[in-house]
Amino acid sequence: MNNPTTTNLAVTAVVLVWLLSRQLAERPLRERSPIGLVLLVIGAVETGAYVTSSPLSWRDGALVVASLAVGVVLAAVRAFTVRLSVRGGQVMRQGTVLTAALWIVGLGQHFLIDTAVTAQLGAVTVLFYFGVVVLAQQLVLVRRAAVAGLSGR
Repeated sequence: MNNPTTTNLAVTAVVLVWLLSRQLAERPLRERSPIGLVLLVIGAVETGAYVTSSPLSWRDGALVVASLAVGVVLAAVRAFTVRLSVRGGQVMRQGTVLTAALWIVGLGQHFLIDTAVTAQLGAVTVLFYFGVVVLAQQLVLVRRAAVAGLSGR
């Protein structure tokens, strides 16, 4: 696995499987997502290193931003496919098959930018993408729970 593209795709696959397993399991809803922040920071460092060595055109940057915007919209939609309940005084969350499908659609649209931008930009920015969309979904889930009057406190 000396090829950076192969390594990025392997990391992407591992992170996606891990995220999907967490999304589909019933778990407590947290106010904050440390996972989202970690992915965002690691992704920002990777993206920054790539951009330093391979500057992006304005078009490349715009397409990455567009992909992130689509990802945030899909994250908001995906948040409404997650079941919320209260168990033992704690708000619980559990994704559905539709949640998983929307994760795959979102990742697919992000990798589509590779067809129109600097080589492997989708793969390089994928952890940043994951961080942004995890945080967006989390914000919508927390807001949904608040609006529904669910409280774990």
